[in-house]
Parts: sequence; C-alpha cells; structure tokens
Amino acid sequence: MEFQILKTINNNIVSCLDPQGREHILMGRGLGFGRKAGQTIGQDQVEKIFSITDEANLERFKELLSRLPRRQVEFCTELIPYACDVLGHSLNESVCYTLCDHICFAIERVKNGMAFTNALHTEVRLFYPREYGVGSYAVSEIARRFQVQLPEDEAGSIAMHIVNAEFDYENTNDAVRMTELVHKIISVVRYQYHMNFNEESLHFGRFVTHLKFFAQRLFQDKMLDGDDGELSSLIRTQYADSYACAEKIAKLVWNDYQIAVPEEELVYLAVYIRRITAANDDKE
Repeated sequence: MEFQILKTINNNIVSCLDPQGREHILMGRGLGFGRKAGQTIGQDQVEKIFSITDEANLERFKELLSRLPRRQVEFCTELIPYACDVLGHSLNESVCYTLCDHICFAIERVKNGMAFTNALHTEVRLFYPREYGVGSYAVSEIARRFQVQLPEDEAGSIAMHIVNAEFDYENTNDAVRMTELVHKIISVVRYQYHMNFNEESLHFGRFVTHLKFFAQRLFQDKMLDGDDGELSSLIRTQYADSYACAEKIAKLVWNDYQIAVPEEELVYLAVYIRRITAANDDKE
C-alpha cells in the first residue's frame, strides 16, 4: 500500500492519505526528508502509523509532533499499546495527544529543576492499581532511556491520563473529579460505620469499582433512573443503615456538585455499602 503525502511535519514524520482518502500520521527515520506534498511513500518505509479519526485531536497531535523530541514521542507511542495490553482493552484515541504532551513536558520540567506534587497520588495508587502500574513502568523506562528521574508522583499523573482515556472523558479534570468523589464517598462510609477497610480485599475492590462507574455516570449525566418501588422499599427496610448512608452520599453529591442522585442509584449504593460493611464485620 502507498500513502500520498499531505504535509511534511519534520524529517521523520509526515501526514498522509491512504488509498481510501483517510488521513494518517506516519513515522520513520528520514521519512519526511526532502519529500513534498503529493509524493508517495510505500508502507515498507514506515515504522509507525497513527490513525486518529477526530479532526481536532489529529491537528493537536500533528502540532505536538512538530515540536517534541522524536525519541520521547516514540516512547510515548510505545507506552500506549503497553497500557492496552496491561488493561486488556483499548483506550480513547485522544490519549495519543494527551500522554505525549504530558510526558514530554514532565521530562522538560525535571530537566529545568521544576517539580510538582500530585495531591491525589495515594488515591490513584489505591483506586487504579493497574493504571498506576503502567505509570510506574513509564517512570522507570524514562529513567533508563533518557537518564531523567521523574518524581514518584508522576506515576499517578500518568495513570490519570490513562484513566481519562478509559472513561472517555473530555479532559483530565473529569478523571480528577471522579477520583476525588470516590475518595469522599469512602470517607463518608468509614465515618458512618466507624471502621477501616482492608484495601487489599476483593470486597473493597468491588466497592471501589462500583463507585468509579457511579462517578462516571454522574459526571457524564447517564445515571440509572429506573422505577422499582418494590426493590427500593425492600432495601429501605432490610438495609436501613446502608440506605441512610447512601442518602448522606447523595447529600454530599448535591452539596458539592449540585447533581441529584436518583432512587435507583441510591438503592445500588446501599447494596454495595451493605456488602462492604458486612464483609468487614465478618473479619472482626
């Protein structure tokens, strides 16, 4: 297959059209050197192909590639399929842009003696262990490849970009809000029941998973809103304490985000609160 050059971004990167008229970013050593728009490139000359369907993300990515160091960009593009393998699923294509931008800027900051802390570092490590593992891998590889030691907090920051791409959020601030909300909810449950949880347990992991998807639905305005009065009545009666705790969470959500939690979401919160607190009682 041959590609037709649209624009040479630099000596190693070009923007091209495939035979079907779709735009791609091609990377290869010397690929753009001396080449002009309209000329063709054979696929055997290409080392990497990036296919981004969203036009805005594509333009951002091209702009980044034109100014970022090639070796750092190559590392970032290798990190994305690694993350997909670790997580077992694909990521939103916007991660090509956001992860390259973040990692290259983080390396530049450290070289210039600038360091920032991630206030949610502990929460990210706890709530997103696989994503955090990818972040830790990235930090160790950056040290090995570029002799730049990023602070440990960067593992959490990189993980947040991956979380953002998993949940299809428009920007990383949404992933931060989700993490903050999960932390707040767990704090409410801990305070209500005066107990600490085994953060390594299967029950805690399931609880956190439910809360992450609850937060995702809340911030994307996709909350469950069914009408099962019989189930609601049953939960209110049999899990009265858990339901009361869920109502406190709903009040927190309203006070902090001005979003009303529907009855169906309250019921599911109560069920999961019951599971995690009962499991904790069983071990005491």
